[in-house]
Amino acid sequence: MTKMYDNLISTAIKSINITDNSVLVVYYSNKDKEYTFKCDNIQVFEDTLCNELISIEMKTGGSIGKFLHNQIKEGLIVESK
Repeated sequence: MTKMYDNLISTAIKSINITDNSVLVVYYSNKDKEYTFKCDNIQVFEDTLCNELISIEMKTGGSIGKFLHNQIKEGLIVESK
């Protein structure tokens, strides 16, 4: 399973690619580098991401950058180095 989100309404995040157990993120600040994050529950991550995207689209709040920051801070996604 692979899903690409690349037409995001975000000034920070260029794209998010979801694979079986990883989240790959490209930031506008460094378009040539892809950051890989391990995710133990990819379905929950994707469902939560979709809710965030809907909030942004409906202009009821939301931010992809803040969403990813919170996911990292809470340990729900962990950068693979």
